[in-house]
Order: sequence, then C-alpha cells, then structure tokens
Amino acid sequence: MYAKTGDIDSGRRVFDGVIEKDVIIWNCMIDKYAKAGLLEQAMALLQIMKLEGVKPNSSTLAGLLAACAAAGSCLNDYVEEEGLELDVVLGTALVDMFAKCGFLDKAIQIFENMEIKDVKSWTSMILGYGVHGQARNVVDLFYRMEEEGFRPNAVTFLGVLSACSHGGLVMEAMKCFEGMVQVYGFLPKIKHYGCMFDLLGRAACRVYGNVELGEQVKIMLVDIDNRHPTDSILLSSAYAAAVGRFL
Repeated sequence: MYAKTGDIDSGRRVFDGVIEKDVIIWNCMIDKYAKAGLLEQAMALLQIMKLEGVKPNSSTLAGLLAACAAAGSCLNDYVEEEGLELDVVLGTALVDMFAKCGFLDKAIQIFENMEIKDVKSWTSMILGYGVHGQARNVVDLFYRMEEEGFRPNAVTFLGVLSACSHGGLVMEAMKCFEGMVQVYGFLPKIKHYGCMFDLLGRAACRVYGNVELGEQVKIMLVDIDNRHPTDSILLSSAYAAAVGRFL
C-alpha cells in the first residue's frame, strides 16, 4: 500500500519490522523498489535475502529483470549462480532482459529452452526480434506461434506490425492487420493504425516520390506520436525518390 502510493520509505519500515519474513514479502519489497527505479536498493535487498537464507523464486526476479532491461543492465550472473528453475515467469523475464540488453542470441536460447510458454513469452521474443530489426524473423515466429496453438494479444500484433513497418514488409503487415480484426476480433488501437499509416505512407511516397503525400503523412504521424522517428525517414525517402526522378 505504501509503495503504491509513492511512500516506499514507509513501506520499507513496515518490511523491516516484520520479524519472520517469507519469500512473498521479500518479493513484494524487491518488486516495489524495482518498479520505482531504485535498482541499487532492490539488488541490495536481494543480497540480504540470500544472506538470511531465504531462497528466491522466479517471481523474485521477474519484476527486477524487467526493470534492469529498461535500464540496460543484466542479472545474468546472479540467475546462473542461483540455478533457478526456468519456468514461464522467469523465462519470459529473461528473454525480455537479454533482448533489450543486446544479447539476442541468449534471448533466443532461453526462449527455445522453455518447456512451457504462454502468450507473454511469445510476445517477448517477437518484440526482441523487432528491437534488433529482424522483421522477417518476427513474422516467422508469429506464424509459428499460431501454428502451435497460441492466441496472440493486442501487444503481439503491435510488435508484428511495428517490425513490418520498419522492415518494409507491406503484404505481411496487411495480412497480420486483417487477421487481427477478422480472425481474432480485435479492435485496432491508435498505435496499430499508426504502424499501418507509417508502413503504407513510406511505401507509396518512396516508390512514387510523392513529396506532398509524404508531408501530409508526416503531419498525421506527429499528431499520433510526436516522438516517432520514422516520420522523418518517410519524408527523406520521398525527397530522395523525387530528386532521383529528375536526375
């Protein structure tokens, strides 16, 4: 309660006052530190937990791994030292961490070694490929996910569409978008439409050198997300194509 309301120090005082702590309360405190971006405190508490003889489980590290991935740091050595069971929770967190930290091969290895996977596991690997610009592998993994009987969610589709957009895979994106609506019954969100605007706008403007259309699409993309970098790429490609037609 204290941590969720932003008073993590009061939460820590309550934690320190508990005489007999089980793994759940340790997990709770470590997770709250991690979500607050206090990684040093979270790691220090993890070491104290170990010194007091409380064995961590997959839930102990799940939130911490996610926070470390966002910060660009890794817990690989600790995970290997503890020899924790690679269940779906820990496995998914490790895939996410390694992919975001730049160790895609390690993320793939963890993913393939997971005996049990869920939609979050598949989505994390799809996003991992996407972060590394491997659009074709994203699409292939998505098809494999469907073949193995897993139902993608809205985040899965966003990852696939985003990867297709950056990789210029127009037909694959169209098929994915149609399947999201017609097969799975999802109502596209603004970010799903944004990926399609991005992809189709870049493809049309680049091919035909249509600078005016490119400028219009750029305005639309800024309205959707002013931090999106591909609007400028779209327009520069259109200018390059237009110039090329006159040379």
